[in-house]
Amino acid sequence: MKIFALFFTFIYISLTTFSQEKFQLVTSLSGSFEKEVISNKGSQVYGALGLNLGTRFSQAKGDLDISLIYQFSSNVVAYKSNIYPNEEHQYIVYNSVLRSHFSGLSLKYTFNNKDRDRKIKPFIFLSTLTEITSNYKKGYLLDNEFIPKNESSATYYYPSIPGGEYTVDYYYSNFYHSTPLASSLLGGIDIKLSQNLSLNIAAGYAFRIMKVKYAEWKENEDVYKKLETIPTENVFSHFLDVQLGLSYDFPLKKTSKSKYEL
Repeated sequence: MKIFALFFTFIYISLTTFSQEKFQLVTSLSGSFEKEVISNKGSQVYGALGLNLGTRFSQAKGDLDISLIYQFSSNVVAYKSNIYPNEEHQYIVYNSVLRSHFSGLSLKYTFNNKDRDRKIKPFIFLSTLTEITSNYKKGYLLDNEFIPKNESSATYYYPSIPGGEYTVDYYYSNFYHSTPLASSLLGGIDIKLSQNLSLNIAAGYAFRIMKVKYAEWKENEDVYKKLETIPTENVFSHFLDVQLGLSYDFPLKKTSKSKYEL
């Protein structure tokens, strides 16, 4: 995909530019909140914890961090549904249960503006992640909004006699398959708390691709066997992403012009 090509091209150019400068190890812990906007009725909401470990390449005008990321993500919304199709005011709440583990890469460029001792510095941040595993594969998703729920939808035969029982015609649902891409482009500020510890605040745009399957089935039919032959569909979602974190850099001592060690 083009985003990956641009990502690695930027890494190559950055490494070439910063290759003769000093570097140091960096790590950070961050929490993020993503609220869907524009697409899919804005229903998806995620919270995440991320751990970054990487290397900082420094020059007078700025610092470039290239890091590996591990992220744990969970959706944080609930779904309300009618218990019976003819009773509008009876609801049951299904707590969301989609939890995923992601890994990937990030780039962060912090602007020094020729003053490395400034306590507040602006930065830009780009990350690209892919899902490693999820507890929710083949889980039900709410139609057209793609948030988890604990049961499928159904169509009914309505009773011809008042007070008669409803009979299920067939069940239907979207099913979660995977999230192959979750990326963010953010702008923010670093606030220096001590010599090596900083508070990071950022906000910006996030994009996800979710793979789903849609199926319809009768009451005695094995829908999970049926899903094996159904192709996935891509769901493209756009988010507002807000992040808060702490970063720590481990200073390295210079031993030569192009070689550094602890």
